[in-house]
Amino acid sequence: MLYTIKNDYLDVQISDNGAEIKSIKYLGKDYLHNSDPKFWGRSAPLLWPNIGTIKNGTASINGINYPMKKHGFLRDTLCSLESIENNKIVFKVESSIDTLKLYPYEFKILISYELIEKSIHSNLEFFNYSLNKMPFNLGLHPAFKVPLNENESFEDYKVIFDIPGSYNIPTVNLTDGTIDYTNTIRTFNNLKELPLNYSDYDFDALVFENILSHQITLTNKDESSGVVFNFEDFPMLGIWTPNHIKSPFICLEPWIGCADAPQSNGDFETKRDLIYVEPNCSKTIKYSLKFF
Repeated sequence: MLYTIKNDYLDVQISDNGAEIKSIKYLGKDYLHNSDPKFWGRSAPLLWPNIGTIKNGTASINGINYPMKKHGFLRDTLCSLESIENNKIVFKVESSIDTLKLYPYEFKILISYELIEKSIHSNLEFFNYSLNKMPFNLGLHPAFKVPLNENESFEDYKVIFDIPGSYNIPTVNLTDGTIDYTNTIRTFNNLKELPLNYSDYDFDALVFENILSHQITLTNKDESSGVVFNFEDFPMLGIWTPNHIKSPFICLEPWIGCADAPQSNGDFETKRDLIYVEPNCSKTIKYSLKFF
């Protein structure tokens, strides 16, 4: 089911399937990919409790193997509506017999979206009701429409980093999706602006670890249209568009964690940048999107 929240600037539709934003209209203009399966059948899934590929599709937790599919199960889980107002909505998802077969923790997640003037502010609050501390990774995967305006092209757009930085981009294994940090495919020095070019994604995503800039802007040449993405809580960033077809969108993906490395031993607790929530405690992760 789709739910709508709106204010004077924004009209946003969110699905109860994975609490995924399906449409963002700013002053009547679409800013989000429409989930056309010809290109990619999603729009802005939430990645939890893992990001990307788990090597061999199985992770060991406390000595027991659990099946874990790419990007986790939250994005395909039906969420219940906790509350809704004109400009704010809150979804809830809780552990169940089915989730315990995939991830052995009792949890509750509250996912909120609130419209404040030209921005969407989102909080993701994770509650641990298990006896042991609960580890997980978390990723965002919004696909922003590019180009936004008529008579523009994909190549007319760029990503501006609020703080310049130098990065070694690791290799993504196109066969199994693992990320090899020992093999650099590209280097950026003092990167401030990244012009969009389809060929940059021939070998899958550009993965930036230990990102210096936790605010990036996707915009066109004259910087008249775009979105400012603030993700203070996320240490990594993936940038992706499908490598097999020229698609009318770019995904900007803040991550806390990432796909397994080829050398992974399968132990979930050896994954990068794990978040831990102690028993009977909670952890809140925030981000925001501002449109212009």
